[in-house]
Amino acid sequence: MRMPARAEDITKTEPTPWHIFLVLAQINTLTLGGGYVIVPAIGNAFEKQGWIEEEEFYRIFSRAQVFPGPIALSTAFLASYRIAGVPGAIAAVLGTVLPPFFALILVGGFISLYGNTELFKRFLGGAGAVVPGLVASMLWKTTKNRKWSVRAVIEVVGLAILLVVFPSAAFFLLLGGIAVFYIGRLVWKS
Repeated sequence: MRMPARAEDITKTEPTPWHIFLVLAQINTLTLGGGYVIVPAIGNAFEKQGWIEEEEFYRIFSRAQVFPGPIALSTAFLASYRIAGVPGAIAAVLGTVLPPFFALILVGGFISLYGNTELFKRFLGGAGAVVPGLVASMLWKTTKNRKWSVRAVIEVVGLAILLVVFPSAAFFLLLGGIAVFYIGRLVWKS
């Protein structure tokens, strides 16, 4: 029996649709939180399997944000399409959607029975405390290799200040619409 050269070789598999489905089903079954919690888990799993490099995964994640719908689904779909084509993308959709679907059915019954207990409330509070750290980790991985200009730093800091001062999404939609209008006018003039 031949022993693997490195420990990492033990976990690496070919990116077949079945393996993609299994990896994503496991992540989406065991992960609490929204898309911004699940996306780093997908990136770590795909990287650990040797299917995709971290930098490429986060480029795909950036592109996935323009698609409508859940960010975890869009990211899994695009990354799986990149590594295994259309069959991989289909497996990604099924592996991302089916576990939460069945979990909601099971959890719905569980919550109706135990939702008002103190233990359950504490569990949800603890699980919710982890989410900001996972989001910060994803933000760091997404931006660490970016080349920053003074203008980009000013824009990010300005947006962060606006988020604190004006937490309404409608404000940002209005502001974004105005910005696109004026930028469009400047581009078409030149």
